[in-house]
Amino acid sequence: MNNRYQGLHLIGLVLKIAGGLEIAIGVVSLVLIPLVLSGADNALVKLGLPIATPGAALWIGIASGIIILFVGVVAGLLTFALGELINVVIAIEKNTREIAGINKNGDA
Repeated sequence: MNNRYQGLHLIGLVLKIAGGLEIAIGVVSLVLIPLVLSGADNALVKLGLPIATPGAALWIGIASGIIILFVGVVAGLLTFALGELINVVIAIEKNTREIAGINKNGDA
């Protein structure tokens, strides 16, 4: 393995892991938020939200879960793509150096 740019390799790896976690949190929120809000009609009324029908909190939970799923997946994909972009830039630099004929010691 090339010992150049170890910090960038680490940052790319961390970004890819963070992107995967963001996607996972978005998927889990699709299930958990409706479950948490399904019985929270009284709590939402105390917060000032007008609840006209019983079970309205469940619908609010479903809508919130879908929105957070979408945001989590988009943010996760963007973060993962940034980690991959760092690796691509490192690969471009390595290939450019090889094409230019520069050896591993940096001599021309």
